[in-house]
Amino acid sequence: MSSPRAGVLTALTVAVSLFLTACGGDGDDEASDPETVTVTETRGAEDTETTSTTTAPSDPSTTESTVEMTISPTGSVDMAELAEDVETAVLITDDWWKRHWKDYFTGRYTAPNVVGLYDGYDEANAPTCFGEALPPGNAFYCPDGDYVAWDQTLIELGYEIGDAWPYLIIAHEWGHAIQADLSMELQSQQYELQADCLAGAVLYGQREDGNLTFEEGDEKEIVDGLNFIADEVPWGMSGDHGDSFQRIEAFNLGRTAGVPGCLPGMTDN
Repeated sequence: MSSPRAGVLTALTVAVSLFLTACGGDGDDEASDPETVTVTETRGAEDTETTSTTTAPSDPSTTESTVEMTISPTGSVDMAELAEDVETAVLITDDWWKRHWKDYFTGRYTAPNVVGLYDGYDEANAPTCFGEALPPGNAFYCPDGDYVAWDQTLIELGYEIGDAWPYLIIAHEWGHAIQADLSMELQSQQYELQADCLAGAVLYGQREDGNLTFEEGDEKEIVDGLNFIADEVPWGMSGDHGDSFQRIEAFNLGRTAGVPGCLPGMTDN
């Protein structure tokens, strides 16, 4: 799978090579029509239309795993290419939410801070969340500081599956940042699966916008990636993250139904 480099970093009109997951489909499904709902927006609150207080549920993405990784990267990853794909994935994800937030929600969209790659094995220099150093082998949205970050070991491992990996991980963690800005009634109790769904909505939304290009064989990368999270990554094995089938199903719901399909009460699925 190819991926554009410097050009897309300055102009999102250049198509980005990304991945395709159809779960048996051909990628031609249309997302449902946008439905506008009212939310409590905790960042940029002067632009909101509600007065209720948003309190995100305990976020599994900020919970440390007590199980150590049992696998490690092989060293075959081109780190320069990985860094560029990570940067592009950040821009692609932020761009979509920036342009489409008002299609679904009230209030003002504000992107989370991006800490990005960190070394979870270097505890002294790892970013902290609520006073605790982020561990290795995980990716996070941290409400304390409103930031997203991803461990280098995790990103390298997934990148060996395919270069779609950072797009999936970053869109998922960005989904947690979006959840933190929603009123409680719009937050699913299946917090991780909702983030998977939002990731699917964003990435396929960018495809519909002409900013992402899907190539043959990419659907296997996303299926393999979600299976990897469910089966190999300690934090992904917990019940609140769902099994591999549930994760693929949630991502596919975002693909076919868009953001409304990810919100409780907005779809029959």
